[in-house]
Amino acid sequence: MARPKEFDPDEALDKAMHQFWAKGYHDTSIRDLVARTGVNYYGLYEVFDNKHGLFLASLDRYGETVTAPVIQELKRPGPVKPALRRTFNRLLGLLKTNDGRVGCMMCNTAIELAPYDKEAADRVQGHMSLLRGAFKSRLDEGQRAGEIDGRVDLGALAEFLTSTAYTIGILLRTGCSDAHIKRHLDTALSAI
Repeated sequence: MARPKEFDPDEALDKAMHQFWAKGYHDTSIRDLVARTGVNYYGLYEVFDNKHGLFLASLDRYGETVTAPVIQELKRPGPVKPALRRTFNRLLGLLKTNDGRVGCMMCNTAIELAPYDKEAADRVQGHMSLLRGAFKSRLDEGQRAGEIDGRVDLGALAEFLTSTAYTIGILLRTGCSDAHIKRHLDTALSAI
């Protein structure tokens, strides 16, 4: 008979996600994960198999806790430009964590692991596709409402906005000022 778990796997996953998000995959040791989660090595591996399994689960949790609220913000009714600004402001707020300005976990993973870790790369590509689809849907609504010129390639614009979201994560991670990021967003939104 298996022993009951002595910890909440969801709570441990949230804490592990923040550890990986702040330090990356390679700079996070199992000791770091044990210290951050308060769960011993055996407990973590019993639920998540290994460090890589815990990391992939953390990427999924990031999608649930960071990306989903950003997409919900994008879906709120109203004119498209203010909706996009609200969405990017919401993203900025979510990317400033208790660990500091750690940027976007998917961006960080794209740079650190995606070139040689297919499972991580697939998660990043899935995340980009989800964001791109959400931007495209919102832009379609704006075009139908007459807010966006009918000749604009909305697919390309959705790709641009997705890249802008990733750029925000990189700018935060590298320590750019809020004023710098605001100017970047103003310039990006002027394309609409």
